[in-house]
Formats: sequence, C-alpha cells, structure tokens
Amino acid sequence: MRLVLWALVAVTWAVIWAVVAAAQDVLPADRYIVTRDVDFYGADRSNLFDTTLPACQRACSADAQCVAFTFNSRSNACFPKSAITDRQPYAGAVSAERVITDPTQIAAANARADLLPRLEAD
Repeated sequence: MRLVLWALVAVTWAVIWAVVAAAQDVLPADRYIVTRDVDFYGADRSNLFDTTLPACQRACSADAQCVAFTFNSRSNACFPKSAITDRQPYAGAVSAERVITDPTQIAAANARADLLPRLEAD
C-alpha cells in the first residue's frame, strides 16, 4: 500500500513539474541590477513595512510603474520607486534597478528553446 502511495505522489509531482517547466519562459520578464549600501532617494511610489527583500522585489515586479526599489535591511522596509532621481550612501540599504526584458527577445529565446531536444525520464 505504501509503495502505491509513493508511486502516486511521485507521478503527481512529475506531472506538476512538467506543467510548470513548460509554462515558464526561457528568459525572465525582468531582472535587477543590485547596489548595496546606496539609497535611491525620493520618487517613492509607496512604502511597505515589516517585509523582506524578496517580497520587495516581487512588489516592484508586480507594479508596471515601478522602475527600482530600495530595501532598508535595518528596518525591513521597502520603497518601490517611480524613478531613480538621486543616489545617496546609506548603510544597510539594498537598492535595485529594474531592467525589463524586451518581449521580442523572450519570444525568440522561447522559439530557440523549442528547437532543443527535451530530456525525458527513462
């Protein structure tokens, strides 16, 4: 009985993994150029408190108007930015500029990836 259960779990995870892998683009929709101990001062779109660096990045990625963010690691605060107007030294800050990938580059990379042979489990 346990063997059947483990086989069912393994097959389920294999199917989920295949669906997720097939749905992902080869290139990310955006990337970030990270600078430590620098605050992108001003141009705050909003502020998020009691958060994490990964959550701050996700918040910026989810906002089409966000071009950068500063995360204050000392107070766990996130400041998504509408522009980068000034850079000031600030110990504990992690600032990142968002670089959006051109959709034509994503499409071309996906087309090239489709030409590659798939690795299949035996």
